[in-house]
Amino acid sequence: KQPVLSNAKKFSKRLIAVGGILLFVVVWFLRNTRFWANLQLMPNSAIIEGLRLKNHEELHKIYKDYLIKNLTWSSPEVKTSQSENVTPNPFRIVCYYITPSNLTRSRDLPPKSVDPYLCTHIIVGFACIQNATIQPRSPNDNQVFKTIINLKNINPELKVLISVEDFSSTGEFAKMVSSDVLRAKFATDTLKFLNTTGFDGVDLDWEFPSWPDADLIQVRNYTLLLEKFRHLINNSFNSTNKNFVLSVAVAAPDLIMRQSYEIQQMAAQVEFVNLMSYDYHLYSQYLPLTGPNAPLYHRNADLGYMETLNTNWSAAHWVEWGMPWAKINVGIPTFGHSFRLVNEDNNGWNAPASGIGKTGEGNGFLSYSEACKFITNPSTTHVFDDEYDVPYAYNGNEWISYDNPISVELKARYVKNNKFGGAMIYSLNCDDFQGSCSPLKFPLTRIVSNILTGN
Repeated sequence: KQPVLSNAKKFSKRLIAVGGILLFVVVWFLRNTRFWANLQLMPNSAIIEGLRLKNHEELHKIYKDYLIKNLTWSSPEVKTSQSENVTPNPFRIVCYYITPSNLTRSRDLPPKSVDPYLCTHIIVGFACIQNATIQPRSPNDNQVFKTIINLKNINPELKVLISVEDFSSTGEFAKMVSSDVLRAKFATDTLKFLNTTGFDGVDLDWEFPSWPDADLIQVRNYTLLLEKFRHLINNSFNSTNKNFVLSVAVAAPDLIMRQSYEIQQMAAQVEFVNLMSYDYHLYSQYLPLTGPNAPLYHRNADLGYMETLNTNWSAAHWVEWGMPWAKINVGIPTFGHSFRLVNEDNNGWNAPASGIGKTGEGNGFLSYSEACKFITNPSTTHVFDDEYDVPYAYNGNEWISYDNPISVELKARYVKNNKFGGAMIYSLNCDDFQGSCSPLKFPLTRIVSNILTGN
């Protein structure tokens, strides 16, 4: 006869049984998911960025929520497809042209050499802000402006915009947006500038509002500036029948997207946005590893935050957060980045690097012409990655990430197949405008133009 167990002993045995079941479930979960892989492979840059932002309470919460969501398990790949907001042809082909005052001589594309039929829009960069007014960076730029604007005499369908640039969250842009009076002054002065010069619109290239300083009031002020521009542009159209274009150059990385823009409100004010879907990887002392400048997709080996560093993810999430497909120009670079390998035998993705490479002008930035010269060296090995859909090349300890005709074609077809508003080329200056490695001048831009126009 078995002894009768007391209620306390019965409860203890049940508790042990439940605990065993829970332990089994936890062990099964950890062994059969990518939890540990994601946790262990969390990028150093993300950890450092989280520590740096910890003093900003609101932003830190956003970042913490992001890490919890994206670094505890792998999110499914975002596939960009749609059944509405379809953009009718023609697609926009928006090309940045950089004036000589903003560039080194090797990329000094004479304005008279720009093909007026390659692009639907040419954005001339860059003007700056002084005392809440738009100003050329150099007196010589005024003649360059005239030459580019006169291309409209050859192609009347061409639109030419001026881009106003600021690379600081504490610079002239920040000062200007800080008050309603200065916002009104800048918007009014800019429209006068457009009327006087013959530009068809303005592109605002502020990199970036509220980043990295987490001054979130800048985000609201930036939206208010866009609203002021829209109000004045609408009034100008009603009185003069001139419909000026308002565009914004916008960030691709998730953290900057979330922190710098009120995307839905922005969408109501702008003609389109130019998504800077490049510079995902470049040499940094915080993450001294090789990586692709402008991958179209992520690789299966990319986990957590690293899965977000690609064109597809950025474009899809701009749509998810409120920007219509038809208003997004997906960025396609004609430039790349160079790295100096620590060990020339370790020459793939995520290879340790000790600094920037020497290809180009030694600043880690190289044009397609410079990349082309590098890869035609018989000692250079070039590889095309069919997960990222981009190439890389190496020779000794010199390593470059760049775009070539194949990767550019894939990006252009991505834009067309997913019916985005168009493509943004950065820049005409970095394309092979002399035809040094192609039978045709501007080969990369020409590929995009041919695909999106159906030629």
